[in-house]
Amino acid sequence: MNRFKVAITSPAFPPEIEREILKDVADVVITDKDISTEEGLLSFAADASALLLGSLEPVTKNVIDNMPNLKVLARYGIGLDNIDLKAATERNVVVTNDPDYALEEVADHAFTLSLSLTRRIVKIDRMMRQGKSGHEIKKSVEPIHANSSLTFGLLGLGNIARRVATRARALGFRVVSFDPWVPRAEFGLLGVERMEAIEDLLRESDVISVHVPLGPKTRHMLGAREFGLMKKSAFIVNTSRGPVIDQVALLEALRSSTIAGAGLDVFEFEPLPANDPIRELDNVVITPHLAWYSEESHKRVRIDISHAVHDVLTGKRPEFVANPEVYARKA
Repeated sequence: MNRFKVAITSPAFPPEIEREILKDVADVVITDKDISTEEGLLSFAADASALLLGSLEPVTKNVIDNMPNLKVLARYGIGLDNIDLKAATERNVVVTNDPDYALEEVADHAFTLSLSLTRRIVKIDRMMRQGKSGHEIKKSVEPIHANSSLTFGLLGLGNIARRVATRARALGFRVVSFDPWVPRAEFGLLGVERMEAIEDLLRESDVISVHVPLGPKTRHMLGAREFGLMKKSAFIVNTSRGPVIDQVALLEALRSSTIAGAGLDVFEFEPLPANDPIRELDNVVITPHLAWYSEESHKRVRIDISHAVHDVLTGKRPEFVANPEVYARKA
C-alpha cells in the first residue's frame, strides 16, 4: 500500500497520538510555526494527502487547487469557516470535523466569563492587588445585582448555548434566546423564553452570550446599531467566532459606556495583536481563544480526527462529513 503524507498545521503539541493511529497508512509531519497565510500552508504541505487543521489556517480555493494529492481536510474542532467547502467538494476532498468537541468546556468558559463580568471579579481582583480598601472597591464596582434579577440572553440556541442555558437557569437567571432556526416547542422544553426578534433579545438582556457560527449572514451581526439597543448596564460575551462582532464598533461602545463590558475569547483578528486597544480597557475580560481547552477535550479531538482521517485514507466514510455530496457522487 502506498503511504500517504498527513500534515498537521499547528505546532502546539507533539503528534504522538496522530502517528500512533495513522502509523499503518501514513507518515505524519507537523509544522514548527503558526501558519496564517496561503503561501505558508502550501510551502509546508502542498504534497500532503490530508491536512489536520486549527481554526486560523486559510484553506482557500487556491490552496485546495494547488494540493494535487489532497483527499481529506480534517478540522480539530467544530467551525469550518476557514475552509472553502465549495472548492473542497468540487475537488472531491472530504471535509470532516468534530461537532461534539469541547461542548462542556466552551459552555463553562462562556458562563465563567459572564459571571466574572456580572460579579466584577477581575476588576475587584485588580483593585485588591493595588491595595484598595473594601469600601473603595465596593464604591467602584456597584451596583452588582443578584442573578435572580438578571436576564441572560443567548444569541443562538445550539449545542453549546443549551448547556449555557442549563448553567444560567441553575444559578437563578431568567434565560431568553433568539434563534429562528430552532422550533418553538424546543424553547419550552429547555426552559428558555423565545425572543421573536434579535432586537428583543438585545433590549431585554443583561448578559448576551453569542453562540452562532460565522458565515455571510452572521459576519458583523453585532455592530454599532445593535450595541445601541442594549442596556447601558449590559455585558456581551463571545466564545463563538470573532468576526460575528464588529470589533471597531465594540471598542467604541465600550469606551463610550454604551454597554458596560465584554468577555471575549475570540476576536476579529487572531491572534489578538499585542497593541490592540481592547487590551487596555478595564471593562473587558479577555482570553486567547482557549474556551475549548481541557486536557480531556484536547486528547479526545485528536483521537477522533485521526480516526476520521484514517477512515478516509483507507476508503471508509468517517462519522462526521461536512460535504456529503462527495460520497453521493461515489454511490
